[in-house]
Amino acid sequence: MNVTLSRALSRAKARAAARATALAIATACAACSSSETRPPAAPLPAQGAAAEATADLGSAATPETYDRPSMWVCRPDLPEDACRANRDATELRADGSTVVVPFTADPSPPVDCFYVYPTVDLDMAPGNHSDFSDVDRMREWTFGQVARFGQACRLFAPLYRQMTFGTYFASPEEHAQRFARAYADVLASFRWFLAHVDARRPMVLIGHSQGAQIVEKLLQSLFDGDSAEDRARLARLLVAMPIGGDVQVAEGRVSGGTFRKIPLCTSDAELGCVVAFGTFLPAGVKNPWPGAPPPGLRSACVNPADVGGAQAHVLSGATYPTQSRYRDGMPGNGIARTPFLVVPDLYSAQCTDGRDGFRYLAIQEARAPGDARASPVDLGRSMWKSRLGLHILDFQLTQGDLIRLVQTKTASLQKP
Repeated sequence: MNVTLSRALSRAKARAAARATALAIATACAACSSSETRPPAAPLPAQGAAAEATADLGSAATPETYDRPSMWVCRPDLPEDACRANRDATELRADGSTVVVPFTADPSPPVDCFYVYPTVDLDMAPGNHSDFSDVDRMREWTFGQVARFGQACRLFAPLYRQMTFGTYFASPEEHAQRFARAYADVLASFRWFLAHVDARRPMVLIGHSQGAQIVEKLLQSLFDGDSAEDRARLARLLVAMPIGGDVQVAEGRVSGGTFRKIPLCTSDAELGCVVAFGTFLPAGVKNPWPGAPPPGLRSACVNPADVGGAQAHVLSGATYPTQSRYRDGMPGNGIARTPFLVVPDLYSAQCTDGRDGFRYLAIQEARAPGDARASPVDLGRSMWKSRLGLHILDFQLTQGDLIRLVQTKTASLQKP
């Protein structure tokens, strides 16, 4: 085979792999054991003219850009938003029975959560998302991942010109350029947040996937330095949760990689620390995303069900959204009529060492004797053995424990 043909075939294989991964992302939440047709999704509350949101951001967003309500998926001073829709859940109990559990928001939470949503633009052409005439995907992912954090905090979630999925397969130069634009938007929104929120209030930074990588850069740029401003912001940080990103630490330490000073959390009550992980099946995969860290570093893994622990621990409340405007076969749609299905104590999680310093949160079913439930998501499907593992489910499997951590850390902060 000549070199030119070989290279062409390699590029074709890479494009095919990219498309397959994009398809996995688009359909992952449809990978459930039920084949029922989904019920009509209840509409999330409108927030004014979506087309106005970022029809003309110009070359750079500023904090003033985020004065506009339409620039936010969630903002607590607005009359309504995606994070305050109906958040009731159906709990699937070990005996197979179900019970509806009404959602109770904290009417006056002492903590603010700032959240950056993951990659929802699956366009295979490199670029930045710029059409905000339809923000259903941003609102649905935000709702499914963090709306129930309203038990613990006020929620802020900005729109931003995120990188498309195809940008992850672009040249390093184009990737950096596109990421810089996405980050600049979120940085502008975060500066708006800092300017408009009481500086005495603790904060939580949350992000998933691309959103996690942006949260990592926010922490590096605004919290991890030696300036008085950085120290003041770090003092307000309850916890950071860049989930499904690429946080790294020095071998044998809890910091020293991605962050100079901000450590991984080692206890439930510890403040100003990071909870980070990526979920995979116990066996892991051959070439996991985002790849092995450089020599001397290892991937961060903090088990939200057992912070600081090394053993497998049962996850307290896997939480699946059941309704969608654009995805069929949502988990639990044949079980629950509520917007969420909560499955307590069905899965276990354990931080596990892979190859070359790559660590991950290994997830498996862990039924107690007599547990009659089937998992709403079939973990036996081959799609979960791709490079991304259980990436799409990072927040769903661990959501109950992540919310509990925010509540525990808030209680610790309030102790005399």
